[in-house]
Amino acid sequence: MKKFLNYFLLASVVTLFVVSCKPDDDPYYEGDNFISFANVSSQATVTKGTTSKEVTVMYTTLSEAKVNTEVKISVDPSQSSAVEGTDFKIINATDNLAAGQKVGSFRIQLLESGAKVTQKVIAFKISSPSVPNSDFKQIHKLSYSLECLFDMSPFTGTYKVVTDTWEDYEPGDLITVQPGPAANQFKILSTNNIYISNPSTSYMLVTVANDGKVTLASNQLFNYGGTTGSMSLSGIGTVNFCNGGINISALNFSGAAGSSNGNKFVLEKN
Repeated sequence: MKKFLNYFLLASVVTLFVVSCKPDDDPYYEGDNFISFANVSSQATVTKGTTSKEVTVMYTTLSEAKVNTEVKISVDPSQSSAVEGTDFKIINATDNLAAGQKVGSFRIQLLESGAKVTQKVIAFKISSPSVPNSDFKQIHKLSYSLECLFDMSPFTGTYKVVTDTWEDYEPGDLITVQPGPAANQFKILSTNNIYISNPSTSYMLVTVANDGKVTLASNQLFNYGGTTGSMSLSGIGTVNFCNGGINISALNFSGAAGSSNGNKFVLEKN
């Protein structure tokens, strides 16, 4: 009898384990339907010379539409820096979500004429005459900016110092930039650097990659004299092909007296 009870208990435990481990059926929502954006933000760029770029803004419903459903998108000007009709156009302000579907999209045309290097934001709202809004993801913010392809032509002429944490220059000081010697290089001349004894022959040589990332090296030692002595320069950063901006995010100085790494050197066209 005791052995029989042990077998019975073991069989019960096994049965309970099998039942408890059986996966639940896929949940199916049968309540009221609601609409929302698929996400709350997105980013895009408009390439210079392309006139415009089309992007999509996705929306979704909580469950599949039971009938064909009209869904609308509109702009909230109070949260937008871009202007509809001037900076962008909504191609389909109304979308028809077919019965049995739960995901749809709106097409937005971003105009190159309205795009800038600094981002603009469009805040969209969603609505439907037959389906109520959910309590979440009711605003979608699309941020976009102007993107320029590889172009070395901006990197020449007079530049203004924005930031120099090494303090060879003050903000607002002027610096000359010259193209070359290679097609993907330019020189930041030291002509106006009052702290070195070789300003007429020394310069920073900047080499530009296709993605706008740069490396920097001095063509010769910068002679500061005194306890600082002569220093070699190296660095990394980025350039902006649209406006010619130069951002050396890590400018490094090294010499017999020591080193200073990670200095910021930012220039903009004057």
